[in-house]
Amino acid sequence: MGNAGGLSAWRKLRDPRGPVLPSALVLVAGVLAGTVGIAAGASGAGTTNVSAGLTYNCQFPSGSDAVAVTVAATFPASVVPGQRVLPTAVQITAGLPRTAVADLTRLGATSLTASGVFATIETAQGKSVSAQWPARAPAAFPLPANSGLKLTETAAAPPATASSPGTITFTAGDLVLDLKPKKADGTATTPTTVRVACALGNGVSGTLAAITVASATSSASPSGSPSSRVPHGAQGLPQGCGKIKVVGTGTATCGYITGFSDVAKLFGAALLQPKRPARPGLVNVDFAESHKFKPGKLIVHSTAKLYYRGRAELPPVTATFLAFRFVPVTATLHLVELTPIKIVSVSGITGLPFPITVRTSTKISVRITDVKVNGVPLDVGPHCQTASAVKLDLIGKGQNTIPPKGYTVPTGGPLAGRVTIPRFTGCGVSENLDPLLTGSISGPGNFLKVTQGKLCGPSQPANWTCPPPVPKPLR
Repeated sequence: MGNAGGLSAWRKLRDPRGPVLPSALVLVAGVLAGTVGIAAGASGAGTTNVSAGLTYNCQFPSGSDAVAVTVAATFPASVVPGQRVLPTAVQITAGLPRTAVADLTRLGATSLTASGVFATIETAQGKSVSAQWPARAPAAFPLPANSGLKLTETAAAPPATASSPGTITFTAGDLVLDLKPKKADGTATTPTTVRVACALGNGVSGTLAAITVASATSSASPSGSPSSRVPHGAQGLPQGCGKIKVVGTGTATCGYITGFSDVAKLFGAALLQPKRPARPGLVNVDFAESHKFKPGKLIVHSTAKLYYRGRAELPPVTATFLAFRFVPVTATLHLVELTPIKIVSVSGITGLPFPITVRTSTKISVRITDVKVNGVPLDVGPHCQTASAVKLDLIGKGQNTIPPKGYTVPTGGPLAGRVTIPRFTGCGVSENLDPLLTGSISGPGNFLKVTQGKLCGPSQPANWTCPPPVPKPLR
């Protein structure tokens, strides 16, 4: 049987409520602010005690005021590549001005407890990442009647790994204080929390420490176990891993992505990966190209691109649906990336659990081949595709805890959204099938859920998960 038989079978199935064919696929990556970083810590070469006096401009209820902040910590004098390191004995002291104390006493407060987040920027090999150090005061502070107040909080710095010889520089970033005023009877004031956002003063360098990463004397890690490094191109890394242009402070990484796509006009969902071999698509991510602070937030930008045999697309995906719940309709989808995937991550830095929302966007073209209706070929030709770009927007949510929860770019997880499929063009060889395919597939409300696996950074595998694991698609 030829095209006529397939077209006849299709037309017998047509119904305004639900014709045939799978919808478009979305594969997008997001970013987590500050999860994979460069850090410092103890080493056999000794330690260095640091006490940095800084000036911040802080926003209090009565207005902006200058605040003197001292950051004290113990850093290692030097480390070697592959060594996990950690700043210790971190203490942050902030002097609240008299006007700020008066703001609290006007609420009826006689004491307060305090917590906060101190942001740092860690730079090595010309690349910078951000990290958040949560802080908390061990006890309540009585409010003085006619003077300022000195707050002292202990902070916890997250650990990471020194990756290569050179220097790691720690620089102070924004500071957020959460003040909880209490009345004399121990009850909370209204409001219960006064949030104070502070930015480093103009002209203040903010440098805390510069740590030397010395060349390792052997191929073993400091613990005596073999190094976890995986050279670029080593067996196990997927072809094309990390092949993306790096800009700003970005890092080239790669990971697998899979998922399911529901079709609004059909009864079912398509698995968004080839079945043979059972290996999902690959995405390369230029992780954390740039970042900026806003009050209570850290915003990080990244870029991603699909990779399949040197092209920005996914491997062809063949999917089968049951039209009207009993007639099989099969087609192969070719999904070509038209614009790079833009990734924006907004991470809260004011306190645990540091919620993160990741928004990703790109445009793709969807081409359809090898269509069969109830086993009968329908010759749609080689150029049957969407007439305009399919705009894909997905959202992932997580928490920047240690370890992270939910969706983050380095650790993977689910992203979801809905897509509108445009009309089709170029369909059919002996007759125009554009109206048929448009009426059968195009329209809004097609739900997509993409699962991204953990990322691998081939140039710095000790800081990532290499080779990247294959994720299980989530429904």
